[in-house]
Amino acid sequence: MSMSKKYWRGLPELNESPEFLKQHQNEFAEALPIDEFLNEEEKKSEGTSRRDFLKVMGFSTAAVALAACESPVNKAIPYVVKPEEVTPGVANFYASTFYDGHDYASILVKTREGRPIKIEGNELSGINHGATSARTQASVLSLYDGARLTGPLVKNQASTWKNTDDAVAKAIASGEIRILTSSIISPSTKAVMAEFMAKYPNTKHVTYDAISYAALVSANKNVFGKSVVSSYDFSKANTIVGVACDFLGTWLSPVEFAKQYGKGRKVSKEKPEMSKHYHFEANMSLTGANADERYMVKPSELGKVVVALYNEVASATGNATVSGGGKISSAPAEAAIKKAAKELAENKGKSIVVCGVNDEGVQTLVNGINKMLDNYGKTVDHHNHYNLKQGNDKDFADLVADMNAGKVAVLMTYNCNPVYTAPAAMKFEAAYKKVATKVSFATTLDETAQL
Repeated sequence: MSMSKKYWRGLPELNESPEFLKQHQNEFAEALPIDEFLNEEEKKSEGTSRRDFLKVMGFSTAAVALAACESPVNKAIPYVVKPEEVTPGVANFYASTFYDGHDYASILVKTREGRPIKIEGNELSGINHGATSARTQASVLSLYDGARLTGPLVKNQASTWKNTDDAVAKAIASGEIRILTSSIISPSTKAVMAEFMAKYPNTKHVTYDAISYAALVSANKNVFGKSVVSSYDFSKANTIVGVACDFLGTWLSPVEFAKQYGKGRKVSKEKPEMSKHYHFEANMSLTGANADERYMVKPSELGKVVVALYNEVASATGNATVSGGGKISSAPAEAAIKKAAKELAENKGKSIVVCGVNDEGVQTLVNGINKMLDNYGKTVDHHNHYNLKQGNDKDFADLVADMNAGKVAVLMTYNCNPVYTAPAAMKFEAAYKKVATKVSFATTLDETAQL
């Protein structure tokens, strides 16, 4: 209805007075000052010459350009000795690796005169095969973030590097030191930290991820004796079952998984069959939207789904069942679990079960399902494991306890923002304020750096 309403800018327009109608027909409310730039002979001559027309056009164009462009003057200075690899106006590309503690990708960076302007996936990569995520693409914007710090701060006041280094050196000379970081996969960064801890033996490194995958690590230790995160290959799976696991959007290595998943979903003459995907989740996700069969279950029942699936697969493969499950409120989901278990058993060695619930017991059952289905070494591999997601929930909880007890004299944070991301129940901020010396390596004043 609002589109049909008509609004007037004044009473003359409402009443359609003769003066308004006459003015409405005139495109220019005031006469153009043509006489000011025409000479006397041109004023006396009858008609308008081509020269007059060009003068008027030139005047109006220049006036508009001057009115619109009030930006500062930037002077272009040519190279005295031009670098061989740089040609102004011609883009350069270099291969690199993107990792921000969450997403990983092998990338090609497009640069102009040394300024990165575009990121693409590296097609020679055996992990992401030329693909990237939206987060990886957008990361180039952080290089032009006006909020980035340009120098060191001490108590939120600008300082010099010498004063900052002296203050930190004095603080770490005595007392317990903790270094809190996100998962680090860089060998050079790990080498620097090892050298630091060798010089200061009272230092302990704690790895913390905002989204914890500690249950995956613990489950692998329970089943295989290795504290690692298994790698997955969805391209080799005929049957896929996901439980609250957005492996196409955010879980573990979504860029890699999306490529693998696409291969199994693509039908051709050589490969007429398409992989079947069952998904159980409590919210909307990108992965659930792409599933063949998607079922909504309550968040409190996700563990029951895994128990029910384990028991169905155990019955189909001749293994012992487990207790601790229960009835699922969704009847369609219960029926789908039986159907999915049947297809999983029919595709032993060519199936995969993944779960995003950060619970050690649930992940141990998921490992048991994949083991009964003979998927290890085929679609799931704990030998060629990921180095991503090394966070340890217990170590982080112990760190908070030590901070509260006053045992931590210096805490250094690198590539993480625990004041913002840590669970509120842990009360990290209150504990953080009890640390005498706090050092942040953040590039912007995030919540942790501000303290």
